[in-house]
Amino acid sequence: MDLWIIRALLFVAILAGGYFIRPFGTDASNLQLTLIFSACLGLVIVLAEMRIRRLSPKTLIGAAVGSILGILGASLISIVVGRMSFSHPQTQTFIQLLILILMTYIGLVAGAHKGEYLDLSAFGGIFSDSVLRKSCKVLDTSVIIDGRIADICKTGFLDGTLVVPHFVLRELQQIADSAD
Repeated sequence: MDLWIIRALLFVAILAGGYFIRPFGTDASNLQLTLIFSACLGLVIVLAEMRIRRLSPKTLIGAAVGSILGILGASLISIVVGRMSFSHPQTQTFIQLLILILMTYIGLVAGAHKGEYLDLSAFGGIFSDSVLRKSCKVLDTSVIIDGRIADICKTGFLDGTLVVPHFVLRELQQIADSAD
């Protein structure tokens, strides 16, 4: 309940900021445009926050690192674009803004996708195993002999790690070596 109050206050603050700053001008028609834009921006921020809360810490860290690298790449490209001559200075600014948005987005998506490969144990226990516990499936002899587990794995239905204990491997070896 408290989180919805905070979200409502954020939404009101964005609307108030749009009303008092009026980035699109001071006439009444531009004020309506400003309020509509502010309301849409507030909704997008709240929806993004709700989506981000579901992500794993590895994905969030990967997305943050990717975004930072994208912004650094965009700033280097913007230096090159800044040295080019355009007929209108607005065109140069618009191209630099597009490069910034594009590179940040690409870095965010690539970093979030590759974030699952991060080893967070290097942070010294900040992200302990209780937080980042992987789901393990322990397989027994009958499941392996049955053979359907391979088909289930190919479909991608199981997530996590498949674990085959040594005693199961020994039992499978004994079955394979038997005369029957």
